[in-house]
Amino acid sequence: MNDDSAQVLAPTTGEPISTIQRRAKAGLWGLVVMDAAGTLAVVVAYAYLWSLNVNGGWAPPGASIKPSETDELLPSSPPKASFAAEWPFWMILLLVCLSTLAMWFGYKELKRGNNAGMIVGTTSASIITVIALIAQWLQISTFPFAASDGSYASAVLLLCAGNLFNLLILIFLQLGMLTRTRKGLVTRAVWYQPQILSYWMVWLCIAFFLGALCTTFMVESPNVEPAIFGTFQQDSA
Repeated sequence: MNDDSAQVLAPTTGEPISTIQRRAKAGLWGLVVMDAAGTLAVVVAYAYLWSLNVNGGWAPPGASIKPSETDELLPSSPPKASFAAEWPFWMILLLVCLSTLAMWFGYKELKRGNNAGMIVGTTSASIITVIALIAQWLQISTFPFAASDGSYASAVLLLCAGNLFNLLILIFLQLGMLTRTRKGLVTRAVWYQPQILSYWMVWLCIAFFLGALCTTFMVESPNVEPAIFGTFQQDSA
C-alpha cells in the first residue's frame, strides 16, 4: 500500500484513498473469479467434447478426419468446412499482451508522477485493444464453419464470443481511464485505478492464452472410435 494514499481524501466521498482502494480491489478480484469461472467452464467443456467425440460429431463436416471418426453419420457429400486456422488465435493473444504492457507502462509512469506517460500508455493500450477487437470480429466472421457444424465449431465460437465480450469491456474501461486521467481525476496520489485495470488485463492475457492452447493442441479428437448414442426423433401422433 502506498503511504501517501492513506493521507489523500477522495474528492467525491471524503474517504481516504486507501479505503476506496481496498474496496475496489475486492470488487476486481470478485470480477476476475466470476470471469475465470466462465472461461474455465468453456475450456473444460471444450476438452470434454474433444476427448469424447460423441457420435463422431466433434469435427466439422468436410474436415480432414478418418472415416472411423464420423462413423458414417455424415452425408456422403458434406459441405465445405474445416478446422479454424491456428495463427489468428495467437495473433489476437499477442495484441492483448501488447495492450497490457502499454497499460502497465502508463501505470508505472503515473506512479512516478508522469501523467503524460500515463496518457501515452493508456492511449496506446486502447488503440491496440481496438485492433484486437477488429481482428477477433474478422476471425469469427471468416470461420469455415457455422455453430451447427459439430461440437468443435460450437466450442470455438463460444470461446471467441467470450473474447469479444471481454475486449468490449476492456475498451470501455480503457477509454474511461483515459478520460479520467486527462481530467486530472487519476493522479500519482490516485494510482489504484490504473493498477486494478492492469491486473484485470493480466487475467485477460491468461484467458486468451487458454483459448489459444485449446484451439492449437486439441483439434482432431483422439477418440477415433467414438461411442454412438443413437438418434432421437419425435414420435408420430
